[in-house]
Amino acid sequence: MKKIIAMMIAVFMLLSFCLAANAEGDKVKCYSFGVMSGGPAWGQYQKGFYAACEELGWDGQYLCPTTDNNMSELFNLHDTAISNGADVMIPCVTDNDAMADILQKAVDQGITMVGIGLTDPHIPYLIGTDNINLGRTIAEALVECMGDKEIHVATMQTILAHTGQTAQVDAFEARLKELRPDAEVVRREECNSSAQISQDKLAAICLANPQTNCFVSFDCYAGLGAATYVESEGLQGQFTVIGIDDAVENLRCMQQGTMAATVAQMWYKMGHDAVMLANDLRNGKDIPANTDSGTAIIMPDDIDAWVEEMGLDMNS
Repeated sequence: MKKIIAMMIAVFMLLSFCLAANAEGDKVKCYSFGVMSGGPAWGQYQKGFYAACEELGWDGQYLCPTTDNNMSELFNLHDTAISNGADVMIPCVTDNDAMADILQKAVDQGITMVGIGLTDPHIPYLIGTDNINLGRTIAEALVECMGDKEIHVATMQTILAHTGQTAQVDAFEARLKELRPDAEVVRREECNSSAQISQDKLAAICLANPQTNCFVSFDCYAGLGAATYVESEGLQGQFTVIGIDDAVENLRCMQQGTMAATVAQMWYKMGHDAVMLANDLRNGKDIPANTDSGTAIIMPDDIDAWVEEMGLDMNS
């Protein structure tokens, strides 16, 4: 009798294991990609992505290069996800030509895709910050902060080869010219998401171009580096820094007077809603071709309300 009971238990355990394995195997494999792990922007994106995957019961994996902004590695990660049997991909398109073959492979395998980054012919559905709107909004924030002062501005992006950010800077310059035809763009630079590089390059720009009196960032670390420069030189109230994203570090800089404003991109919403849009596609629902996750100008007086609305921890 004991042997029969033992055999029944063993059979039950085996069946339970097989059912669990099948259930796990039935999970939707969803891969999303970014240029780095963590950080003020991509860290929020990851949280939103994983929260949505958990809500849907999907197997979510966020992949990024081991070296920040390594585009070659980023492209290879997309290829790896395809080889691993991805059901859903949220590609981070930074170079249409370089990624064309990889994305075509995903299309050929019937992988559901919602893109972030650049518009691409292989991906009919896109979510993210509208590059033109972002650039224009940053210009408007700068003009509001500068008032009737002369504008001699330096810009800093992650890498100059980033097509999306270049579009943002182009839109910034165009809107700035509309609002302040007398404004001068002193220099366009890159910092590879390094606050130290941003600080050092801004110091060099100001040394070579003493008229420089303001700075706008298209990379969160660029703004933090510029704020450190302002603090180190004692230029609070004299040199205007416009940051990007609503990172707690940026908000603290605004409280300390080393950053005048920041323009928030909704990174958590971007990561979360990308997954939900992909789910709608898999269920045969119609979704818009382009979903703008939005932007907002945050001034020092807005910080308390923004922190409460977004549930940010200023002590983190």
